[in-house]
Amino acid sequence: MVLRELGVDPDTVAAKIDALDPETTTDANPEESAARRMEVRLADGEVHLILRDPATIPLARKVTELSGGPVQGVGPVAGMFVPLWRSTNQLLLELRRVLEPESDGEEGSAASSVTKAVRTVLAPRLRR
Repeated sequence: MVLRELGVDPDTVAAKIDALDPETTTDANPEESAARRMEVRLADGEVHLILRDPATIPLARKVTELSGGPVQGVGPVAGMFVPLWRSTNQLLLELRRVLEPESDGEEGSAASSVTKAVRTVLAPRLRR
């Protein structure tokens, strides 16, 4: 809307974003690089948090080896899972806030138009 009025095509912006290779940027810290490889999936009533960064995989392999299998949030380690649960839910709430259409506010306002344009560009990328 506002961007279109300025002659900016959302598909062109999306294509430019897709052409960027975030893995080659020098300003990304290790946490951002790891986050770029993460994914949240919903499968069969379960939320799967997938981490693919090269530091986490060997660490998870070692923990799994030491524990003799998957580590679950029960018994003495249950409390260790609480921060992960909190962080995951906070992430999902923030993503919902970004992606969910706003019900209040003026429909034709500039802020509303920019928000819609951002959602249009972000939504498909978050689904990858």
